Amino acid sequence: MPYPDLLRKSWDRAIRRLGLSEYNPHDLRHKWTTVALTNGVSIHEVSRWLGHRSIKVTVDRYGHLTQDGQERCRQVVETTVGPYMLTPGQATAVRGTGSVLA
Repeated sequence: MPYPDLLRKSWDRAIRRLGLSEYNPHDLRHKWTTVALTNGVSIHEVSRWLGHRSIKVTVDRYGHLTQDGQERCRQVVETTVGPYMLTPGQATAVRGTGSVLA
């Protein structure tokens, strides 16, 4: 390439002309990843799009953005165990019946 810094200089000039805060092209990659993961795209799919050699790279960097985090775990536990949970004022479950006495 005859002008190795041409892309960078063109990028910087465009950012200045648009009056945007200073950031680099790699920031767009992070932005796309954040938008994709927070909108429910599978982390496996995002990892493939990013070209990461291992999903571990994606999870280590962006895992906190997935819907598969603590909230999803809480939802699964609540859905699965919720009907069997005791609420204040209820007696204990009768052994072997799977029901709760009121």
